[in-house]
Amino acid sequence: MYSYGFPNYQQPVTDIGQVNSEQEAVNAYVAAGRSKIMFTADDKTVFVKSVGMNGQVSMDIFDRRLPAPVSAPPEYVTREELNAALEALKSPKKAVKTEVAE
Repeated sequence: MYSYGFPNYQQPVTDIGQVNSEQEAVNAYVAAGRSKIMFTADDKTVFVKSVGMNGQVSMDIFDRRLPAPVSAPPEYVTREELNAALEALKSPKKAVKTEVAE
């Protein structure tokens, strides 16, 4: 058999858990080369804590928010209403005379 000499890389293992606060997520134990996904009890915050093989710790924090409500589609006007509005814009406006106090 032939051996190509590829290194044996292991996929990182991810655990899932629940925490009550951010401090509890910071203090959670995660083994080297692994990640842990933690949700708060009210499901509003998600923490992803990872530890590299060299022991470097990183933690991402995500706030879960409801999507913004979608506004109603714009209302349509008829061709006649559009032409009337355009004519109103084109009509000359009366000049307003102002007096300057001397």
